[in-house]
Amino acid sequence: MRTKVALFTSGLGTNHGGVGVVAQLIVSALQHDTDVAVWEHPPFLPRFLRFGIVGIRSRLAGLKRPDFVFYDHVHLAALHATIPTLREIPYGVFLHGIEVWVPLLGRRQEALLGANVLIVNSAMTEVLARKVNPWLPKAKVAWLGVRGHTRPADVGSSSPMGLIVGRMASAERLKGHDSVMDAWPDISAAVPDAKLIIVGTGDDERRLRRRAMQERLNGVEFLGYISDERRDHVYQSSRMLFYPSKQEGFGLAGTEAASFGLPVLGLTGTVTEELFPPGTGAVLARSLAKPDIVEAVAPLLKDAALASELGRAAWERVQDNFLEEHFRARFRKALDDFIPYSETVKSSSQAS
Repeated sequence: MRTKVALFTSGLGTNHGGVGVVAQLIVSALQHDTDVAVWEHPPFLPRFLRFGIVGIRSRLAGLKRPDFVFYDHVHLAALHATIPTLREIPYGVFLHGIEVWVPLLGRRQEALLGANVLIVNSAMTEVLARKVNPWLPKAKVAWLGVRGHTRPADVGSSSPMGLIVGRMASAERLKGHDSVMDAWPDISAAVPDAKLIIVGTGDDERRLRRRAMQERLNGVEFLGYISDERRDHVYQSSRMLFYPSKQEGFGLAGTEAASFGLPVLGLTGTVTEELFPPGTGAVLARSLAKPDIVEAVAPLLKDAALASELGRAAWERVQDNFLEEHFRARFRKALDDFIPYSETVKSSSQAS
């Protein structure tokens, strides 16, 4: 008989941000050899309605009691102890990054202490989580995966265009938008035809647009929210990705860009160092200070051959480590003690 798994999530896919993308990856990893029921917990509903929906779903599922429950976020995992029909069922929790880089108390702490397995997207996520939560149980690392591409983009033939992809939130100004804009006048001076394309939206977008206008930052263009298809085209037309973010547990945008063959600007001391060691397609700025960013970026925008060489290395790194099938194999292995990993899935993962 196939194992029955219930996945608690706020939603699947890119419309729900990075967490939604990971939830979709989890479903993909489980559906090959388990029966997966996706229990959505809509974040936009009032708290009492959200709890009510979960309670009703768990009761209706009584005849199909899950063998294992997985929560794609620590905040959802806090529900486990509140639902009587689930309390005795083993469960796991996925840890993404900043949500566990703060002290966790009450039900969230209890949820992680009581979990049968914790899975993190990187070793960096676990290290930073344990700094503020030293009681955190040992977690298993499952690097994420992205869609692969048969060949890297020819970034050497692209114009010197840098790209930023990510949410612009006033509460999370650590993704590097301001630091890149601080450095942009000096980058433009070093590479006069350089362009900066900013993709994404959020409550901080208006401020950043106003800043670019007031400071007369030449070559800076905001695209706002765009479709996945257009985003992919922008990746293929760019020379590099700016990704000097301090708040990524993994950094899907960086890995997506690398999958197209774009070199990635990261920041020393962040997860980029873990995912892209020296020689695998990333350049690291020592800090967010203007001179450090200019020093790291200007050679890539100036030298098409260098950008092409690093982009090829980034593409190869993704091909070898960060495809969706790599995540599926890592995730299922992490759950092997609770959900036996079928030989068919093992063989197909190894073949891929």
